[in-house]
Amino acid sequence: MKLRLALPKLDAVDELPGGEDACLVLTSFADDRPLRGLTGLCDWRLNGQLSRLLQRDFIDGHYQDAMLVPITGRLPFGRVLLVGLGKRSDFNAQRFEDVCRFCFAKLLGMGTLHFAMALPGRIGLDVGVRQALAGWRRAVHESFPPETLADLDISLLEAAEVQRELVEPMRNLERELNELAARVRSTAP
Repeated sequence: MKLRLALPKLDAVDELPGGEDACLVLTSFADDRPLRGLTGLCDWRLNGQLSRLLQRDFIDGHYQDAMLVPITGRLPFGRVLLVGLGKRSDFNAQRFEDVCRFCFAKLLGMGTLHFAMALPGRIGLDVGVRQALAGWRRAVHESFPPETLADLDISLLEAAEVQRELVEPMRNLERELNELAARVRSTAP
């Protein structure tokens, strides 16, 4: 397993290892228009492609609303998974964890273990950093089968102040999951 941290900026996204099979997970609140944060930046890079999907009601940002969007050459990923977070006022730590599980289930269903994402919501504002870290960790453990752990390649796109609090816990999680993957490999027939 590889786990890296990067800033939620287009130049940082451009530097991430991507590929045709890699996926960028973006989220949006139903009541955020225009799109904000990393989702808004990526929409700008995609010439408003995500906004047009919202305007045409292909997706609306409601809770666990999801759409897979193929992209060509404007980002280092072959596709974007756009996931709705619902109304900002309804977002809490439990919903954060549920959205993480939902995203991971979608990625597994696509056969994608190489992805980048920002933690859903505004970490530190909508959900506390420690709550988010605990929920994300549980979601990873519960969502990915042990035999897939060695192949996970995850980039987390978070602001520098959030990254400072995530560095050590993420290193520990990466080490823990790699040890679990090694045990699974050693006991496999």
